[in-house]
Parts: sequence; structure tokens; C-alpha cells
Amino acid sequence: MKENQPKKKYHFNLYSKPFLIFLVVVVILLVKGTWGVLQKERESKRNVAEVSQELVQLSKRKELLQSQIQKLNTEEGIEESLRQKFQISKEGEKVLVVVDRAPTTTQSQNTNIFQKIWSGVSSVFKKK
Repeated sequence: MKENQPKKKYHFNLYSKPFLIFLVVVVILLVKGTWGVLQKERESKRNVAEVSQELVQLSKRKELLQSQIQKLNTEEGIEESLRQKFQISKEGEKVLVVVDRAPTTTQSQNTNIFQKIWSGVSSVFKKK
């Protein structure tokens, strides 16, 4: 009966240990490659989200700068900008400058016990 069966030139056993080890190695390499691609895809999504947020911020800034440019193209805008930056006034106008007083602190609030003792001792030897 064996004479009638076709001869198998390449006969290997699918359940042999070397073939199973080879399959495990191939599967591990495929999983590792797939995992790397998945990580890169996640990183790309994060980068796209960051760039889109930056694009929104830059477009808002562009609109703000364009409105400021339009404002500076008018006489009122130029005058307002000069008054803010250089604190100038027109002829006949008076400028009022309000200066806050520096807060006064007493020495007793800001000193500790050793400073109080030293100031007491040094005041005894001061010339009057």
C-alpha cells in the first residue's frame, strides 16, 4: 500500500519541539512589533491634540494682534498707546500723579527678642 501513496519530499512534524519553538519566537516578534506600532500611534494622537491646542491659542493671539494693529492705525489708537507708554499729555492738559505712601512698620513688629535686647543695650550707650 505504501507503494501507491505519493512520496512526501518535505515531511516535517508540526508538533515537534523545534518547530513549536520557532512558532513561539515568530509570535513574540510579531507581538513586539505590533506593540511598538500601537505605542507610536498613541504618542501621535497626543502630539496631534497638543498641536491642535497650540493652533487654537495661536489663532486667538493672531486675532488679538490684528485687532491691536487695526487700533494703532487710527489717530485715537496711536494717541492712547503713546499716553500709556510714555505718560505724555497734550498741550494745555495737566497730569496728576498719585503716589502711594510706603507702608510704615514699627520696629517692634519686625524684630525678635534678641534684637529688642540689643537695641535696648545699644541705646544706653548712644550719645544724645
